[in-house]
Amino acid sequence: MPEFFKQNLLTKVTQDSEKLLESPLDQKELPSPPTEKNLVEDYQQYYDDNLVKTLISWKAPARPFRKKDRSFYTTVAILIILISLIAVLAGERMLIGALFALGFLVYVLNFVPPEEIDYKLSTQGVTVGNDHFYHWDLLDSFWFSEKDGFKTLNILTNIRFPGLLILVLANTDNEEIKKICARYLPFHEIVPKSLMEKWSESLQKHFPLENPHK
Repeated sequence: MPEFFKQNLLTKVTQDSEKLLESPLDQKELPSPPTEKNLVEDYQQYYDDNLVKTLISWKAPARPFRKKDRSFYTTVAILIILISLIAVLAGERMLIGALFALGFLVYVLNFVPPEEIDYKLSTQGVTVGNDHFYHWDLLDSFWFSEKDGFKTLNILTNIRFPGLLILVLANTDNEEIKKICARYLPFHEIVPKSLMEKWSESLQKHFPLENPHK
């Protein structure tokens, strides 16, 4: 092949290759590659928006509370004294100490009003106050009940202690709480009661510790 044709062919191939390698966009129009800082911020935003999100929160007493009348404390004191006398005759001195400790606990729980704490249901679990958090995986099922004039959300757990969470509901929407909890836990249409609870309710019904309210 003549030298003239070789040079023209080589020049054309070189020019065509340079055109193919040229970017169709101006360098100024190209998007900047993501930096490490942007990746961290985007992931944190996704984590906050989807994985950890507060669904509902409210403030209410730490436990159901109704101030008892004088007849309640009188009845409890009489019962403790009678059982203590029986324990003395039986020689069970340890039982006497346990009875007085139980009486003091009953007095404190029914005389001193509880403080108000924060309750929160999130996509991760249930938060009670500032110190107790329970993941949904640790919880079993839930139902609603009423105690001492307060509506409560009862959540059965899969751990030994506490076996049951009792969350006091203030001015919260029960249906909204029900919809949230039903995403993660089964709902009991009928309130489950143990044999001890049934026996206690029957005893309270026939032998009340305080005078019935009018």
